[in-house]
Amino acid sequence: EGSVFLGGSSLDGLVSCWASLMDRSNGETSRSVMQQKLHHDGETKQYYGPIPVVELRILVQNTGYSKGAIIIPDQQFSVDASTRRKGEKMLEVCGDDRFQRQVLHIDRRESLDGEPDPQLKHPTLSHEMCHLRLFESAVLSIHIHARGCSTTAKFCNRSKKIQLLVCVDGTTRPVVVPFHCVNEHQLLNNK
Repeated sequence: EGSVFLGGSSLDGLVSCWASLMDRSNGETSRSVMQQKLHHDGETKQYYGPIPVVELRILVQNTGYSKGAIIIPDQQFSVDASTRRKGEKMLEVCGDDRFQRQVLHIDRRESLDGEPDPQLKHPTLSHEMCHLRLFESAVLSIHIHARGCSTTAKFCNRSKKIQLLVCVDGTTRPVVVPFHCVNEHQLLNNK
């Protein structure tokens, strides 16, 4: 496994985001995912079935907001795969706890006494993923149902951007991270 840089963006110099694709060794996206099927008798059955899944990691950093913390609210992620003729979104994988979005790492500054600020150790509300003070960063892991993409190269060719919502000074704003086109030859050279 390795990672492929997809793109980066900044929101007015306050928040910066960089997106990477976690590339599997064989380049394929098929994963066994728990799904639900409604039977003719009205009963829902759970089963594991293959669907194309890619893992994206988003590094988010407070690069310029010093009046408090930037809040990353809990949110549903999707990747824009629209073309000129058709709007399309690849949604986050749902229903299988193994592919739940998560905060993998939070880089915290310590206070003057050497301890992290106790108010910022964990989000105060369940609908917040994390708080980031000036220069602090977090890595988010997101699994996307890459519909129609049997390989990571096809995903890279079809995907256009991802949006992350951040709350700065009480206002929720989107940070749009455009993806740079990565071709199959570049993916193979990364291995």
